[in-house]
Amino acid sequence: MTTKNDKPKVSVLMPVYNTKEEYLREAIESILNQTFRDFEFLIIDDGSTNNAKEVIWSYRDRRIKYFEQENRGLIYTLNKGLELCKGEYIARMDSDDISLPERFEKQVDYLDEHPETGLVGSLIKTFPQENIIYIKEYSKYLDMIKGNQVAHPSIMVRKSILEKYHLKYENYLHAEDYELWTRMIKYTELYNLQEVLLNYRCHNDQISSAFSEIQQETTKKIKQNMLDFLTDDKELQQKILNLVCPQQFSQKMKYTFWQRIFSLRNQKITGKKKKILTIFGVEIVVGRK
Repeated sequence: MTTKNDKPKVSVLMPVYNTKEEYLREAIESILNQTFRDFEFLIIDDGSTNNAKEVIWSYRDRRIKYFEQENRGLIYTLNKGLELCKGEYIARMDSDDISLPERFEKQVDYLDEHPETGLVGSLIKTFPQENIIYIKEYSKYLDMIKGNQVAHPSIMVRKSILEKYHLKYENYLHAEDYELWTRMIKYTELYNLQEVLLNYRCHNDQISSAFSEIQQETTKKIKQNMLDFLTDDKELQQKILNLVCPQQFSQKMKYTFWQRIFSLRNQKITGKKKKILTIFGVEIVVGRK
């Protein structure tokens, strides 16, 4: 399998580990059938023991670059792929999902037109259930504390952002993508196109299904890292959580917090009743009674 000698616009990064042949073929063909054609397709086989290699080699497309390694795990494989990618933009792909034909074309157009944006994702549709997952269009730092706002297999990212800020996947098992976005958002904008560009296959072998408890614990650690970046004041961290994740806290806790920063009460001043508005500890006389 060979590719052009010149630098491609997009590098597609797809790790593979024992993916079923049917799923793998659908994933590969969805990439090869993109309307946007200027890409290299890096497929890294992380020590598969099934027929994945034979399936991949059956596609004689010059854009495919195939790499084999002993089983090292997803995080190692992704970082190896980031180093190998030569394109201006890097698109992620999972070996059991399906990218819609115009995905790359629309993501490249957006990044070309919005240099302030370092990453663009999209809405996704699960299958076979056919449920559309709606994802926030613009995400800020506090949005990320609430939870992951980016669908990993749908993203396209500027390689220059990763290189400039030395960004790569860290050892946050089963939530390595979420952790990476929480660091990336400090330096660049993250955006999600508000249309489905990827069909996300749901099955029992997925990480989110098989390792949900580990994933939840890792997610808690990531959120704590984000809070620690903002402040080391634990009380203030709790207040921030109250604001961005109100569903996790009782109504009494929320009321107590807001009461501290905003209150309205009656008070006698020079023998007359007046309303005193308190905002962040500053008292303002707002009227008489």
